[in-house]
Amino acid sequence: MPTVAIVGLGLMGSSFALALKKARPDVTVVGSDRNPVVVRKAIDREIVATANTDLSVVEVADVVVVGAPLHAMRELFAQLAVKAAGKPITDMASTKATVMEWAAAEGIDLVGGHPMCGKETSGIDHAEADLFEHAPWVLTRDDGWITELIEAVGAHPVVMDAVTHDRLVAGVSHAAFLLSVGYVLALSRREDWPQASRLAAGGFRDMSRLAAGDPDLYAGVARTNRQNLIEMLDAVSAELARLRRHLEADDPRLIELFEEARDVRERWAKS
Repeated sequence: MPTVAIVGLGLMGSSFALALKKARPDVTVVGSDRNPVVVRKAIDREIVATANTDLSVVEVADVVVVGAPLHAMRELFAQLAVKAAGKPITDMASTKATVMEWAAAEGIDLVGGHPMCGKETSGIDHAEADLFEHAPWVLTRDDGWITELIEAVGAHPVVMDAVTHDRLVAGVSHAAFLLSVGYVLALSRREDWPQASRLAAGGFRDMSRLAAGDPDLYAGVARTNRQNLIEMLDAVSAELARLRRHLEADDPRLIELFEEARDVRERWAKS
């Protein structure tokens, strides 16, 4: 069985390590992270068999999984081009086209990957072995060991090209974060927010959850999927403008938009 090196032991990387340990105890999992505190936690909690702050563990691995933040990946690929030459390499980044370009520029034949799951909390302290259960995991191609490992942790691979992936996740994932941010900021800038915050309950909790996400992660997403996000925000703005017109005119057809949205949501939930 292969030795898997996970580079970047944050929420996703550490969760993947825990999931592999649980599902495939015959697989040896080793890790790398720039933060020595994270490395010590990963070893002390037996998340990985061994770990270091450099990339030495990559040299003994058969498969490399990059769980590092987007902003660190370009530099990381330059190092992996030497340390992991010829080995299967995949990543867990939230965007794909730019990441694939960075890898190709260093001569790395990256199998792009993106597990469609996560939490608003980040870091090794929040890692969960069951994080990937039943989640779609986008791959830019089907590739032996990598696909097998993803299936082992309970995810189901979805093969898709990088450009299509970025366009689709801009709508179903990344724009949702921006809308959550916009909603929270709009409320918090009102003079009556201190009073309103005492009344905030389920609706606010649901709408604001994504705004609690890792700012660095989403800053990387925004930089590498900018055009798709702009197009999605324009589409949402058009729908909000339509809702406003109906509301301002006291148009009884407003309920038709509510019903349409409810039906779309219910069909998705049943699919």
